Amino acid sequence: MLININNYSHKSNLELTTADIDYLFGSVIDDNKMEVSMCSDNFHTSEKMFELLERMSCQRLDDQRCTLPIGIKQLTDQGGGSRLASGKAPPDKEETPPMPSPKTRLEEVLQQDGPYPQVILPGVGYWEEKNDVVANVEQLNTVKQFKTDDVARYYRKLFMGKEHWSFFGEDDNLGPLVLSYKNEMIGSQESTRVLLRLSTGTHHAIINTSDNPTPAKMAKRLKEDLVINSLQPVLTSRAAEMIVGYDEHVLINNFKFGLIYQRVGQTTEEQLFSNNTNGPAFEEFLQFLGQRVKLKDHQGFRGGLDTQKGQTGQESVFEVFREKEIMFHVSTLLPYNENDNQQLQRKRHIGNDIVTIIFQEGNTPFTPDMIASHFLHSYIVIQPINPLTSNTRYRVSVTARSDVPFFGPNLPRSAIFNKDSNFKNFLLTKLINAELSCLKAERFAKLEQRTRVSLLRSLVDELRFKTNSFLGITEIKEEPPKTEKSSNRFSEIVRNMIEGRKKEGHAHRNGNKSASVNNINSLSQSTPKRSRRSRNSKRTSSNRGPVSPASSPETSGDFCLESMSDSDNSSLNSMDLESPQCSFNDDSDTGLESMSSLELNNNKNKPSCLSCKNSETDSCALHADPEVVFRQLSSLKHEVNKLKCDKLDLLRQNVTCQRELKRLKEKEIKMTGDLSLSHLEVSRLLMLLKELGTNQMSSV
Repeated sequence: MLININNYSHKSNLELTTADIDYLFGSVIDDNKMEVSMCSDNFHTSEKMFELLERMSCQRLDDQRCTLPIGIKQLTDQGGGSRLASGKAPPDKEETPPMPSPKTRLEEVLQQDGPYPQVILPGVGYWEEKNDVVANVEQLNTVKQFKTDDVARYYRKLFMGKEHWSFFGEDDNLGPLVLSYKNEMIGSQESTRVLLRLSTGTHHAIINTSDNPTPAKMAKRLKEDLVINSLQPVLTSRAAEMIVGYDEHVLINNFKFGLIYQRVGQTTEEQLFSNNTNGPAFEEFLQFLGQRVKLKDHQGFRGGLDTQKGQTGQESVFEVFREKEIMFHVSTLLPYNENDNQQLQRKRHIGNDIVTIIFQEGNTPFTPDMIASHFLHSYIVIQPINPLTSNTRYRVSVTARSDVPFFGPNLPRSAIFNKDSNFKNFLLTKLINAELSCLKAERFAKLEQRTRVSLLRSLVDELRFKTNSFLGITEIKEEPPKTEKSSNRFSEIVRNMIEGRKKEGHAHRNGNKSASVNNINSLSQSTPKRSRRSRNSKRTSSNRGPVSPASSPETSGDFCLESMSDSDNSSLNSMDLESPQCSFNDDSDTGLESMSSLELNNNKNKPSCLSCKNSETDSCALHADPEVVFRQLSSLKHEVNKLKCDKLDLLRQNVTCQRELKRLKEKEIKMTGDLSLSHLEVSRLLMLLKELGTNQMSSV
C-alpha cells in the first residue's frame, strides 16, 4: 500500500510504505490510502525521514549491482578486493595516489646521486629497448634494412610489362577487390602467382592451378571469407598504371623527424622548446647528422617548412639517405617568440612529427610523456661522450609507445657508438624504421585503413568505368521511385482544403452578425431541449471561462466555433450573447449532443468547401467516399508503374540505338580507311601507266 505524504518543508509528494510511516510517526494506519499532512510541530522527525531516504537509496544502489564472474570474484577476494565482492561501494579515486607529473619524477631522480639513466619511463604506456641482442657494432651491418612492405613492389617487379590478367569485383563481406595473376614455371611445374587486393591489405601467394580454377576461386584460396562467385575482367590500356599507383601508395620516400635540444637540468616541455642557441656539442652533432641548407633556395623535400617567405626559419638540416629524402625540424632553428612561453610555432612542426631525436647536452634524464602530443610515438635519445674531441662517442636509448611494434636495427650491448659513418647509417635507418613501425600503431592504423578502403573503391570504380567505356556499355543508374510526384494531386487537395478553411474562418470572423445568428438559430431549432437545470449549470460554467468548440469535423463547414469561444476575436458582441439564441452555446459544452441534428442539417443543405468548388467532381478527397478515393489512388499508382516500365523500355532502346550507332561509326571508319587505301592504289596504278607509256614512247 502506498501513501502520499505532503512534506510541509519541501512541498513535494513522497511515496512511502505503511511500515515506514509507522516508523516515522508511530501511528496505526489503515490499509486504505490516506493523505497525511505534516504540521509544524512534526519538524523534529525530519532527521529520521532523511535517514530513511538515505537507507532506501542505498538499498536501490545495492539492487543495481551485478554479481561478478567466478574468476574475477576469486581474484578480488585474493587481492584484497573484498569490498567489491561484498557489494560495497568501490574505493574513491582519492584513495589511489595520482601519477606524479613528469617534472616531479625527473626532479626526484635528480635529487639522487648520479649518473642518471637517459630515459625514465612513466608507469604505463611506453617501452624501452633493451640493448642485449647484438654483441657489438660490427654485427649491425647485417640488419640495416628498411622495414618496408615488399608486397607493394611485386606488381611492378613481377607483373608489369609481362603477360598477366587482372579482375575486379565487389564482395558482400569484404567490399571491393582487385585480383591479378600470371602463370609461371617454377622448376618443372607450372604454377600461378596471385596478388589479391582487399580493404584489409594485399595478399600474395603462389598456387597450383592444375584444376583450372576461375579467378573467383583463386581469390577464395587466398581469403576464405570471400563469397563472391564471379569477377569482371579489366579491359583498359591504363590498367597497369592505375594498379601500380594503388599498390605503391604505401611506400614512403620522404621523411620528417623532430630534433629537440635538452640542456642540463631542463625538466619541462617549455624549457625544451625555449632553447634559442646551440651548444658546441649540439652544433657538432648537427654537422655530423646532415647538410645545413638554406630554406629559401631549397629544392628537395621541405617537410612542411616554408621555402618562399622564410616564416619557418632561415636554415634547416637535410639529408638524402638511400634514395630517401629526410628533413629535420630542429627546435633551435625554428622561429622563436619571446612572448610565447609554449613556443607554439616550434611545437606546431615538432609536435606533428611521429619520431623525434632528443639530444641531451648533459646527464639529465628524459621522460616520453614530458611532451604532450597525439602524433609523437617514438623517441631516440642521444647523449654525447667526450664531445669536440677525436674520441667523440654517443650513447643511444630508444623508447616508444606500447602499441608501436619493435623496430630494428637492434642496439648493441654497450649502446655506445663512435662518431663515424656506421653510426650515421644506424641512426638514419633506425629513424626510418621507427616511423614505419609507428604507422602500425592503433591511431595511425585506423587512418591507414580508411585511406586504403577509399583508394581501393576508387580504383574499382575507375576500372569499371574504363572497361565499360572500352566495351561501349553505358551504365544505367536507376533512380529510386519518387513518391512525391505520385502524390502531388493528393497534396494539392489537402493544401486547397487548408486554404479554404482559413478563408472560411476569416470570412466568418469578419462577416455580418445576422448570418452568424441565423446559423445559431438553425442549429438551436434542430437541437432537443434540455432541462433548465442543465442550462443553468452550463451557463454558470460558461461564465467561469470559455467553452470548448465542437469536435465534429462537419461543423467546420458551417461556421467556426472557435470564434464563439474567444471573446476578443469573436464576431458576436455582448448584445448578441444576451439574445435567447445564445442558450445553445451555453448548453452545448462539447457539441456531442447536437451532432446528430447537425449531420442532418449538413445533409440537407451542405455547403461545399473551396476544394469542392474548384474541383470538377462533386466533392474533394476529404468529403468524398473513401472507396472512391482508394480506387483513384490505385489507378494513379498503376499509371505511375506503367510510366516507369515505359521509361525502362525507352532506356533499353536508347542503349541499343547507341550500340548500333557505334557499330555503324566503326563500320564507317573502316570503310573510310578502305576507301583511302583504294585511292592510294589507284594513284599508284596511274603512275605505273604513265611510266609504261613514257617507256613505250621512248622506245619508238
